[in-house]
Amino acid sequence: MSAQVEPVDGLVQSGPVVQSVQVAFLALRVFTVLLALGWLTANMRQVPPGSQAVVLRLGRVVGVQQSGLVLALPRPIETVVLLPSTERQMVLKVAARTARVPGIVDDVMQPDEVPEDAGLYMTGDGGVVLLDAAITWRITDAAAYYLAESHVPAALRRMFMDAAVRVAAARPLDDFMAVRPERANDPAAQAARNAVRGDLVSAMNAALVRLASAGGGLGVEVTRADVTALLPPGAKGSFDAVLDATQRAEQGMASARTDALRLRQQADQERDRILTTARAGALERVGRARSDTAQVAALEAKMEPGTRAGFLAQLYRERIGPILGQAGTVNTIDAKAVSRLILPGGAP
Repeated sequence: MSAQVEPVDGLVQSGPVVQSVQVAFLALRVFTVLLALGWLTANMRQVPPGSQAVVLRLGRVVGVQQSGLVLALPRPIETVVLLPSTERQMVLKVAARTARVPGIVDDVMQPDEVPEDAGLYMTGDGGVVLLDAAITWRITDAAAYYLAESHVPAALRRMFMDAAVRVAAARPLDDFMAVRPERANDPAAQAARNAVRGDLVSAMNAALVRLASAGGGLGVEVTRADVTALLPPGAKGSFDAVLDATQRAEQGMASARTDALRLRQQADQERDRILTTARAGALERVGRARSDTAQVAALEAKMEPGTRAGFLAQLYRERIGPILGQAGTVNTIDAKAVSRLILPGGAP
């Protein structure tokens, strides 16, 4: 009996079923080893350029790796999270929405609508301006940014609002937008508008530093603020009316200057004509007077005290003859008896 059982046991140990089970267990061992190797190397990752990796060990940040190969323990012991690098610039839009402020009417919004962002700011000269901004920022501390990532947009938006309130209260409306045409191309006004952006960036970074010193840093830095200043819907019509009135007034002043210049030129021409005519008439009268008095002046120059009476008598006789020759009848009387000459037709 025993000699017959041994071959049966050998057949059982070396049968096809046993061999299949052994091959299956061997494949399972190999698969388990490969799976373990894959699990151990799962967190060996390549960080691409423009990104950085934050290594978390059981939920706590233990390291930051820039672009390159990251070696970390397998999950769930350590986790690798990819974030933008410190050189990448990200943009946050802060839209200008009008709130229901007394004295400012906005027909676009419904009375029960709550604005997402406060966009109305009062300037230092009593004006009101809407600010639509695009905030450019970057990550400076990846660990702090990872912890506060979900709060960064809202925090930056609130910091912009706070900075805008402070900056607007310290500046006039002309520093935000060209409300007066005469200052549209003024270099000083353009420099002031550029300075507003720098002041907003400085104020927001100062708020980030204060937040970091208090232990709640966001790990970000604002690099630029592109601000577009708008007028409130209710005030835009008034500003447009003022601008239109100013332009009409400037056109009227320009027309008045043109008319005044034309009238002045006409007056100058008329004055020159009158002066020229007066000078010509004066010269003509002087010449005529000199011609009329030339003979008398010549006679006066020839007369001497001793010969004056005889010269005048001779001149009288030379001139009286042609005069009397024109008369039809001449009656003479003794000059010693009567001191005047009587001519026919004369006065009695």
